[in-house]
Amino acid sequence: MGATRYVLSSVILGLFWSSLLKGVLTNSTSRCDYPPCSCDHYGRLTCDCKEEGEELILTTEGDRRLSPHTSRIVVSNCSSVILANSSLASMTGLRSVDLVNVANLTLVRQSFELSSHSARTRISVRNSSIDVMPSFVFRGDVEAITFENVRIGQLSAFSFANLVHTDTLRLENCHIETTEAQAFKKFDVGYLHVIGGTFGDQIPSRTMNDIEVYHKFMLDGVKMGVVRSNAFIMKSPRTVAIQNCVIESLESEAFDVTARGAVIIKNNTFGSISVGAYLGIRADRENRPPSSSSLVHDFIFKNNSVSSFEEGSLMFDRTSFRVEIDNLLIAQPCDCQMLPVWRNNVLNYTNVYSRFYARQNSLVPPQSQSQEAISETPETFLCLDGGLEDGVPTSFADYETRHCSLGGSMLVVILISVSAILALVACVCLIVWCCRRHRRNNRKKWISVPTNAPDVVSKKNGVIGREAATSGAPVDSRITMVVPDGRLYRETEFHVIVEKAEPLTTEL
Repeated sequence: MGATRYVLSSVILGLFWSSLLKGVLTNSTSRCDYPPCSCDHYGRLTCDCKEEGEELILTTEGDRRLSPHTSRIVVSNCSSVILANSSLASMTGLRSVDLVNVANLTLVRQSFELSSHSARTRISVRNSSIDVMPSFVFRGDVEAITFENVRIGQLSAFSFANLVHTDTLRLENCHIETTEAQAFKKFDVGYLHVIGGTFGDQIPSRTMNDIEVYHKFMLDGVKMGVVRSNAFIMKSPRTVAIQNCVIESLESEAFDVTARGAVIIKNNTFGSISVGAYLGIRADRENRPPSSSSLVHDFIFKNNSVSSFEEGSLMFDRTSFRVEIDNLLIAQPCDCQMLPVWRNNVLNYTNVYSRFYARQNSLVPPQSQSQEAISETPETFLCLDGGLEDGVPTSFADYETRHCSLGGSMLVVILISVSAILALVACVCLIVWCCRRHRRNNRKKWISVPTNAPDVVSKKNGVIGREAATSGAPVDSRITMVVPDGRLYRETEFHVIVEKAEPLTTEL
């Protein structure tokens, strides 16, 4: 009997502890017990609204409150989701929050406030729509923030602020209709990437204000309207990359960036660029390299298109960077009179530099600073040959050769004609010289035989005598004659017989 009671009490106690443990893990009076959500024994909350049309509210109040023991939240396919104020603040073990395919996501102040005792949390919003991104949505130790394919009607001031130990902030294919000043305000981040999407018709001053980027700041494939002065204010990135973007207009000093490494601006399309738009990009003063050109950072401006600019629009801090300009397309029809003006506006801007240097290099006057000249190659500058719509990009050097000197093509014809005439004259001279040489080499030479005739002609009386042969006098071989029998004749008589026939005058 005692043994039976002992076994029964053990079973009851086991059921009690198991039910208590289940209540702690799943919080039976929480959001886990109501559709469309469910929880597992690891504290993961999953809400799939695929078959539910009601509004989903995530809050810490009421009988459908979130459990403080939740480790992961996944919400997908919901027509409407509301994330209440500080609803995540009590979750000390929260690792990630994923909101996917939400037609209308409503966020309020401190919706993503995290517990001060929680480990680093990852927040992801994908394929969703947010009408208003309020101020101070984030707070706490957020490891990574990813917004992918998200429509944001209004990005309010301080929407991205109060971030601690954030490694990556990534906005990919996000379409932001309106942006307020200081939407990104005063935080540290390892990587700040804005990839694809649009940033509205205007990016006001101080949109990104007082942000310290440890590794890389990148704008890739973003479409922007008017970028106001000081729209991007940040410091310390090791790499700055602005690439594949379409920007309607850049105002003066649109970028205020102190970089610790290379700056790459490539494959962009700019409408208009004001004076000194890039002059605010400079080397970090605490890590500014010596004046030696081998130690300065690279500033690469390559494969960009510009429709409208003026002298000093492409003005760079050449005391901080080694500037390389290549394949700069002036998106205007080529004009022989404008080519030198465009080239001068890019390479020479001494008249306007003095207006900006005081703010950038107040300690050293521009005359004493070492500035490396920008090298120019035949492919540095391009323009449109044929018009704006169907024009073909052509280098300045090629266009000047074909259209801007002596009629271009006429000069080529003249050069070819002169070259052909010179070649023909050279050929004729060569032929004449060869003929003369051949004639001189083939001329017959008469050789006296024998050359050492024993008899000579006396210079005194012209008589041939043998005694003259031994006197050492020169031999005149012109009168030497060789006959078939080999005998040498000193005297020769020539008998000339003249035969004359006269016609007969008498008849026979």
